[in-house]
Amino acid sequence: MIKTILNASGGELLEALTEAADHMRKIEGKSIIIDGVDKLGREGAQLVQKLLAECLNSLRHHGTCYEKISKEHSGTFEWLWEHPKYKVWSDTSFSDVLLIEGQPGSGKCTVTKYIKNNLFEREPLAKQPTVASFFYSRREGELQTNHSNMLRSILHDVLHQNETFFFHFQSLYRNTQHGTPEWNNDSPKRILLSFKEHPAMERLYIIVDAMDESDDNDRRDIIHLLYQLRETKKLCIVKIKNIIKLQDENKPDILKFVESFLANLKLSPTYYCKVKDYIVRHAQAVFGWVHLVGQELLKYAETGCNNKEIHKFLQSLPKELDSFYKHILVKLEKNERRDIEVGLRVFQLILFAYCPLTVQEIQHALAIPDDIDTEYTPSAESFEENMIYDIVKGIIHCGGNFLDIKGPHETIYFNLRIKLFSSSSHGFSYQKQPLYSG
Repeated sequence: MIKTILNASGGELLEALTEAADHMRKIEGKSIIIDGVDKLGREGAQLVQKLLAECLNSLRHHGTCYEKISKEHSGTFEWLWEHPKYKVWSDTSFSDVLLIEGQPGSGKCTVTKYIKNNLFEREPLAKQPTVASFFYSRREGELQTNHSNMLRSILHDVLHQNETFFFHFQSLYRNTQHGTPEWNNDSPKRILLSFKEHPAMERLYIIVDAMDESDDNDRRDIIHLLYQLRETKKLCIVKIKNIIKLQDENKPDILKFVESFLANLKLSPTYYCKVKDYIVRHAQAVFGWVHLVGQELLKYAETGCNNKEIHKFLQSLPKELDSFYKHILVKLEKNERRDIEVGLRVFQLILFAYCPLTVQEIQHALAIPDDIDTEYTPSAESFEENMIYDIVKGIIHCGGNFLDIKGPHETIYFNLRIKLFSSSSHGFSYQKQPLYSG
């Protein structure tokens, strides 16, 4: 009987329980029938909940990328909900794909997070929708670029929010002799495609971000798989093709962002307008460039200068993102030799680590000599002597604007895509070809 229930799907589960009750009615008295059906219902429900919990645990993926994506600036991206292409995608009764494209630094990851956080409120037609998401990220390491982890994460989100999808997983349990089923390369794909046959008419949203940062292997197959889902479900894939171009839409958002940090410069009304217009005109819809400009202006203003000097300094800054990165590196190379060496070690540790490092991990690593020719005997005393206690200031000073410290664990990230390497005579170097994604 248990096997029959496990093999049942959808409405067949109720039918199986009814058949069991009919069978009991033939061989037992009426009073026992009621008790038997109640017992069967209780035991069946307990078994289903046990299998459901085991299935969710086997699918669980502890991704940290989502929490570390920058939150949108207040009032930005409001245009999205009224964008004609978004409304067509949202208002149709059939399933479709929404693709969002943007150049580096234009806010693709941030707008994806914004959509996920506001979808329930902004989608009146979607009553209690199921929203599954995955955020690819090279800087998070292999776990966050793996397609299998993406599929398992999507399945976990769906099943966690809506238990009626559990019957799609039952075929996997039929073929499992003992314990929890193993997730091979094909089983998550089969289950995801089976969602097309789900009898309920509710909406399922699948949000996938940064496909360009996923593993190269099987990427085309994954995209094809997601497109197959468009037959019945809502799908939002970011960074694949052009449907909504962020650089064509985010100028008002850039303006709000600029105004937020210009308020701290205490400029006169005339120079406030000059500086604001200059930044917006040269931003080319790239939030990354505006962010770097804002940091440079705030640092420069701290030295004590007048409005005219701030405006002149702004005009001296590079107008392209790549040129800005080179500009920062040149400034770092003018630091004291000790600062350059510390900066290089920090870059090397972060770039070549298996997973993102925290501030404390960098602090401890820097306390250990890196000269392989030096005999080193670890001791608490030497460790204390070499420890940089105000490590956050040291990271900011020696790493320039390349490093971001995010999250409750103070994890350090590169905020750009570059190739950095070092030599004893030249210090920092820059190449446009990406080695590491930030």
